[in-house]
Amino acid sequence: MTVVLDTPMRLGTPVRLLEGEWLHSAISRWAHSFRVSRAAMFDAFGLQNLLAAAVTNIGTQLHPAIAANISYATGIEEARLRAATMEVFDGSLLVLRDRRKGQPAAGISKRGPWSWQAGTRYCPDCLRDEPGVFRSLWRSPWIYACVAHRRILLDACPTCQGEVVEMRGRNTDLFNPSSCRAHIGLRGATRRTYCRAPLEDTWEHLRLAPGSAPLAAQEAIFAHLRAGTGEHIVTLLQPVATALRGAGAFDDVSSLSGLDEQELRGLFDEEKHVGISAPKNAYAMAGLIGAAWALVNMGEFVSAPVVRRTTFARPPAHVPRGAGYGPGSPTELLTRWPGASDELRGWVLRAHDQDLTLTQRILWDTAITPATMDAHRARTVYFQTRRDRIPELLWPAWCSRFDLGGNVDATTLAHALTIAVRAVGLNDQARDHEESNLAAVLRANMLGTPAQTTALLAGISELARTIDDGPNPINYRRRLELPTAEMLPRTHWETLADSVHTDPGGAPRLRHARRYLWQRLSATSSDQLPAELQLGFTHDDVAQYTDFRTRMTLELQEEIDRYGQAFLQAHQIWEPVTATPAVSAHLNWPGTEILELNIELLHAMLDDGIRTHRTFAQALGVSTRQVVRAIDACPPSTSRAVTSVEWEQLLVPVPPNPLSSFFVSEPESTWSEPC
Repeated sequence: MTVVLDTPMRLGTPVRLLEGEWLHSAISRWAHSFRVSRAAMFDAFGLQNLLAAAVTNIGTQLHPAIAANISYATGIEEARLRAATMEVFDGSLLVLRDRRKGQPAAGISKRGPWSWQAGTRYCPDCLRDEPGVFRSLWRSPWIYACVAHRRILLDACPTCQGEVVEMRGRNTDLFNPSSCRAHIGLRGATRRTYCRAPLEDTWEHLRLAPGSAPLAAQEAIFAHLRAGTGEHIVTLLQPVATALRGAGAFDDVSSLSGLDEQELRGLFDEEKHVGISAPKNAYAMAGLIGAAWALVNMGEFVSAPVVRRTTFARPPAHVPRGAGYGPGSPTELLTRWPGASDELRGWVLRAHDQDLTLTQRILWDTAITPATMDAHRARTVYFQTRRDRIPELLWPAWCSRFDLGGNVDATTLAHALTIAVRAVGLNDQARDHEESNLAAVLRANMLGTPAQTTALLAGISELARTIDDGPNPINYRRRLELPTAEMLPRTHWETLADSVHTDPGGAPRLRHARRYLWQRLSATSSDQLPAELQLGFTHDDVAQYTDFRTRMTLELQEEIDRYGQAFLQAHQIWEPVTATPAVSAHLNWPGTEILELNIELLHAMLDDGIRTHRTFAQALGVSTRQVVRAIDACPPSTSRAVTSVEWEQLLVPVPPNPLSSFFVSEPESTWSEPC
């Protein structure tokens, strides 16, 4: 639409536009100072032919042509005029609709933060200091208090109790902008009778104490607006305020805000849809936002009871068939905190941790501890990274920390823990059956008491965040593509065995060494060995391989690792042979550290020729799983000198294939080994 305007006329006397004043307020004030009507002012601006809707919208957004006319008439820069409209709060306290075709200005959208199409509050003390000046901020429901005078704003005239009437049109009568324009005549009267009482007259009981929650919240909102982050604080507080209001938690609102509960109860309007609009009354808004501010600043552990009461005070909403979630699920619980940010959603669900199933607690990461949240920067789940960088059998050191001593196979436990760590924080994006049914993976004999289960889930969360933070030096999935047929041929094994003064033995012993090396490289179970290395060549193959691992020495293990390092590099993989994530946040682990046993006694028993794991476990007072982990983590030393072998010269490098998934450069590792 082309706005047709007349030529503006320069005003004979300079006029002032105060900082923060709403443009329509300034026009009313100018008209009063010239002793003319608002209509006369618009005529002077050359806006006499402007449609009524366009005149009204001047306080929302200025059309360039209208801004130019007013600027010419008043001598005030167009930028200052625009700063006196609601447009300045677009994206923070409100959202403007796109300007429709044929419209000279945009309107205020109903989406986004709570906002008003029309209406204002005011501070009588401010009106006394600056007569007739109504501020743009007073037109937002988020502004309910004057921080300068420490008082709650008024919504109505203190004399007639009528709502404050905004002057936004082409009024032809003269009026004092500091007076009440509410109609107090009888209904149906042919003539309008205005209150005209001075709005500066008021009562004193709406003062706010310094440091009170409503005043602190209002100061925080102002601070965010000055910093350009107003949207952040309103999107944080609005879901909390909506939940408190929807729950009818007036006792909590009163105790958190410090305002009187009885006065609050009658001030909240009935809502057909919870959270659709802000409380109209400033006192109610002060109580609600003050309570929301106090709640989000009191700390998770302290606020958890209030969060649970607020959630459960509202009955479960109807869940349509096919919605993908049911009553009491995390997704359904979050519908009672509509519009919550990711940070707030996590805060709410962590308060409900004990109300959720095991699978939900892992998928939504509700057992995470404050120590873990403080220690890690990552807040995004890197699913593919976890798939590639967490082995099929969880690292032995972490298995030990999560091992509650239940009657479970070591391989089953390690694999179940890997699935759980990979699934942490996936929310409703679990990608396979095991991840969406973790209760069947983590069996009861892995969980222990409720307190141990919580500690286990907290530890799993800590490890998952460590992986997300990185760096992660090993791509285990890539290693499954290594050509095992080229790994540790007979000649290399004999050289290796001679270097550490051990008998290379026959074909079975070579096969055991190759199995051991493969499991060191891939961190997979013996059930996942390549075809040529699978167990079962002889009736006692499993027992012999177990004996090989039990008889492992530090020198032999280190030399096998040195060979493995050269083998990896020959295939363009520049990674360590093994690496275990270090502990970032020291929690109360439900299990023990991997070497938290009498390692000297274990080594002495091995030197004495004892080979039975059950005998070790009984003597050390630990499980057989911990015995096996301890031997792998810290085998006994023979104390014999090792002959150095330059494996890099014996292993012929494979030319890099640009299409291969092998070569991926990695940052230097910060991971650690236990021994």
